[in-house]
Amino acid sequence: MRSVGAAALTAGLLVVPLASAAVFGRPAEIPLAKAPVSVAVTDATQDGVVDVVLANASAPILTVLPGRRDGSFERPLGVGTGPVPRSIAVGDFDNDGSDDLAVAGGNEIAIFTGRDETLVRLGRISVPAPSVMATADLDSDGNLDLLAGRVDESVVSVFPGLGDGTFLAPRVHPVGSPATSLFVGDLNGDETPDVASSGNGVSVLFGNGDGTLRGYQFVGGPSGARGLAGDDFDADGFVDLAAAHGANLVTILRNTGDEQFTGAGSHTVGGTPVALAAADVDSDGSTDLVTANRGANDVSVLLGDDDGHFQQQSRIRVGRTPTGLAIEDLDADGTLDLVTANRGSKTVTAMLNGADAPQPVVCLVPGVAHRTLAVARRLVGSRNCRVGAVRRKYSNRVRRGRVISVSPLPGTRAPVDTHVTLLVSKGRRR
Repeated sequence: MRSVGAAALTAGLLVVPLASAAVFGRPAEIPLAKAPVSVAVTDATQDGVVDVVLANASAPILTVLPGRRDGSFERPLGVGTGPVPRSIAVGDFDNDGSDDLAVAGGNEIAIFTGRDETLVRLGRISVPAPSVMATADLDSDGNLDLLAGRVDESVVSVFPGLGDGTFLAPRVHPVGSPATSLFVGDLNGDETPDVASSGNGVSVLFGNGDGTLRGYQFVGGPSGARGLAGDDFDADGFVDLAAAHGANLVTILRNTGDEQFTGAGSHTVGGTPVALAAADVDSDGSTDLVTANRGANDVSVLLGDDDGHFQQQSRIRVGRTPTGLAIEDLDADGTLDLVTANRGSKTVTAMLNGADAPQPVVCLVPGVAHRTLAVARRLVGSRNCRVGAVRRKYSNRVRRGRVISVSPLPGTRAPVDTHVTLLVSKGRRR
């Protein structure tokens, strides 16, 4: 575990002092054409290297950032989805040994598989307003099943998988409130998957091993929980739960081993945590917690001890309004890295464990006011952008043939080859 001190900090890293912590180097903020709301990391292009896949809030498109194994990415690829996507789940639904994607949006879940270095749609499942998803083999038949929560009803739907990328009609199970997050794991030690759902508190549905679930049990937890994660935080052999909620809190629900949970304290994180993940990010054998904080434009890292306690948070600045979070080894060095989907800035932020992330090549819109059109064209091209429309208007301030303004605004970071509009003066109106 690497020590954190003043000399260890790199640009873009904001850290509350800790005795020790995983150190994430300078983040890479990658501009996108669309506003992402959720993120998954998987080998979408089937080339043996993990990629980043994003669901976009503003268009019926998935964005795929093909990985390069060093934590950098190729140019984004766009894949049409049908309805505007809300969330993504990963699993091998057709038993071919490679991961597929389930994409929730509108009133359906679309199933995609990787083929010819892109994603191909296999089929769709009709379900009203799916919002969050999870995968597990609930009926012990060797095929992954799909679970979905809804924004408009307090239920979790379970779609039994047939192992060929298709699913049976759902079994619908009531829960305490509409699901904001789902966690699947063995919560009572019987070696069968159980389901936990967050919302106004946490509901648990214990599995029977045959695909059916018992009626939900309210196990406490905070109201207005927006993220849910689980692992054995205190090394007692039972999976505990953590819920992100409120202005800036993560609350721990300790598993007592008898299908009951008890509150085990809360921990301060950044403002408005909306996504939560559990993983060993500092490679010390204990589970840590990471939140994406929509209200603070950062992530919080809570390093765990093997007694179930967590150290004071460290915080890393990311793009504006992060709403999605994923943890995976992006650069194949054996340590876990972080990725956030930042809706407000239309970016994805990649943070490498123990190293600075490779900085992306971007279109950096230049300031070309008062330049001639020819000079403005050259400057735009030199910044990895393209001149799009050239519009003209009368101006009393700018000489004829000179640029009045550009759009997007100067200093904007956008994907390579983004079109830049030039507004050129026609001189004074006569």
